Amino acid sequence: MNRPSAYHRGLWIGLAIIASFICIALLSMMPWMSDPTTIRVAERMRAPSFEHWLGTDQIGRDLLGLTMRGTIASLLVAIGAVTIGVGIGVPMGIVASARENWFSQVIMRANDFIFAFPALVTAILLHDTVGSGIQNAILAIGIFNIPVFARVTFNRSQSIWTLDFIKASRLTGRKDLSIAMLHVLPLILGTIIVQATIQLGLGILAEAGLSYIGLGVTPPMPSWGRMLNEAQTLIGIAPRLVLVPGFAIVLAVLGFTLLGDALSEWIDPRKGRG
Repeated sequence: MNRPSAYHRGLWIGLAIIASFICIALLSMMPWMSDPTTIRVAERMRAPSFEHWLGTDQIGRDLLGLTMRGTIASLLVAIGAVTIGVGIGVPMGIVASARENWFSQVIMRANDFIFAFPALVTAILLHDTVGSGIQNAILAIGIFNIPVFARVTFNRSQSIWTLDFIKASRLTGRKDLSIAMLHVLPLILGTIIVQATIQLGLGILAEAGLSYIGLGVTPPMPSWGRMLNEAQTLIGIAPRLVLVPGFAIVLAVLGFTLLGDALSEWIDPRKGRG
């Protein structure tokens, strides 16, 4: 089936952006790369030069190196949070959709209860209990992702359980778990992948927000959100300190959004005709 050019552009642009950030994250970990977290007070607020392509920040750290290393935190948190959401939310959604009974209602009401607490509230609770850190950021955003995937899976699976071949499988004595693994999950896998792609972009944005207010990744690990927080008072004299990490956040979220939209259209071509 031929796809419209907009679909191809979104797909390849999104893939190119995501691949670029993955390569940047890997490159920043290479042994020959200097540690961007090293503080050099004597070199603070240096303008862009051959030695420091984007200049240095208020305590002498290389801005380009910090931004590159910050990619690691953003991707780790986003991937970890989506893994939690998929690993817990998808099975819950399938189980709840298999049988319309009190148990399925309890599962979905529990997810609604979790959804009522944003990632920020969860992060505050975790911070007060065990402190900040990348693990807590992953957990806070991951907990928020659970009801998202549970609801998407539940809505998509409900109609599948009513199909004739599913009913025939039940009549043969096959258990719901077996039917879910063999028939239901493959049919909803595309929807889950699309939602996961979208949540990866939102996870990067959420990580930046948590780090901005001090509830996410902790020093010395660089984070785009914390870079924004540290440079906000200097925007008038050195706007690059805010624009560089801000642009990185926007570009990363845009990449996952474009990829998610393209995959959504690929799964359901009718969306691209509206």
